[in-house]
Amino acid sequence: MKKITTLSFWVLYPLLILASFSSQTGSGPPSSQFEIKGWPKNLRTDLRGTSVKIVLPENALDRPWDDALIAKFKQLTGITVQTVRPGNDTTTVLGGYLRDFANGSADADVYAIDIVWPGILSEYAEDLRPTIGRLHDMLPTLVQNDTVKGKLVAVPYFTEVSLLYYRRDLLERYRFKQPPLTWGELERQARTIEDGERVNGNNLFWGFLWQGAASEALTCNALEWQVSQGGGRLIGRDGKPSIRRDQFVATLERARGWIGTLSPPDVTSQLEDDSLRIWKSGNAAFMRNWPYAYLESMKDDSSIRNHIGVTVLPMGDGPDGRHADILGGFQLMVSKASKNKSAAIDMVKFLTSPEIQRVNATTRGYAPTRPGLYYDSAVLKANPFFGTLRDVLLKGAVTRPPLFPAHATTRYRRPTSQPCVKH
Repeated sequence: MKKITTLSFWVLYPLLILASFSSQTGSGPPSSQFEIKGWPKNLRTDLRGTSVKIVLPENALDRPWDDALIAKFKQLTGITVQTVRPGNDTTTVLGGYLRDFANGSADADVYAIDIVWPGILSEYAEDLRPTIGRLHDMLPTLVQNDTVKGKLVAVPYFTEVSLLYYRRDLLERYRFKQPPLTWGELERQARTIEDGERVNGNNLFWGFLWQGAASEALTCNALEWQVSQGGGRLIGRDGKPSIRRDQFVATLERARGWIGTLSPPDVTSQLEDDSLRIWKSGNAAFMRNWPYAYLESMKDDSSIRNHIGVTVLPMGDGPDGRHADILGGFQLMVSKASKNKSAAIDMVKFLTSPEIQRVNATTRGYAPTRPGLYYDSAVLKANPFFGTLRDVLLKGAVTRPPLFPAHATTRYRRPTSQPCVKH
């Protein structure tokens, strides 16, 4: 291990230290439960009969809504859409994208891509700037992220920021006046609540849920621990590794200590939906997850609905401590090889429109990429914590390494193990 001094060591190290312990296509008709009640009015109708294919890495929970959106798009435009569903492990999805593009078998028109993929996939992307414009009403950070050497590689579809979910009823029961501000406070509160619930007979109860599967999910969690506790960043402004090794290793050792004590023993095989399932059953005090988990937690099948609080992730306890909520999200890219670019671009305009982003925010908990929607009364009613989310987004959540370091003379590609988002 001492001989490994490149960036790959720091990317893979969280996986090594913690992990040690099929395509589907088509879409059926949506049920009335997933009715789309708002849509843009300026869609083209002269492309009727055209067919496009979109690739959507998604959770099972998202499929009915995606089917409903696609059905509405077809109804409005007459464009037929085939949906390809490669699963929601984005590390695997990216590998598939790159393999298909490299061997010339990437036959889809629209690809949903993770927030850290624009630099990796830019050579395969159509430049959307001439047809989409400069996107002045979207979050500038996201537009900049999706722009590679002046080329608009993709359009922001939704954004995400990692958050801490907590049980308001349990904090009150155990006399905690507020959710934890630091990791030390989280450990103390989680331990107290877990011990108390187990004494009361619930041996399935855990203090803190997070995602430790050997995948991008763990990379996200590890980056949050690292930055929030003074471990530095993977890449500094000069394009060079800027890890503070001792602090970084300490944060990982701290997280390893949660396994089997504050967190389930199999947390090292869990992804976001696994955490959510345990959380909704009422068997946890705290959970790290993305915004979508709020509306899921408020559904009728959740035993904790109306007892949920949401706040920023804890900061480190020392002088270098800070909040380090990670910026995530998905973008929509049109393939440069698409034979139906006009229809593909119209689909991207539809899915990223203010109207559809409003639908996604109120029904699915998707955080909009358009700042104006964070002041929309319906959006805030459905997601009361979006006020906090708005502040985090506008003040600057933690991002991954930049597309192009200032000193670079050749294209810089992000390591493929760094993307992180719920999909």
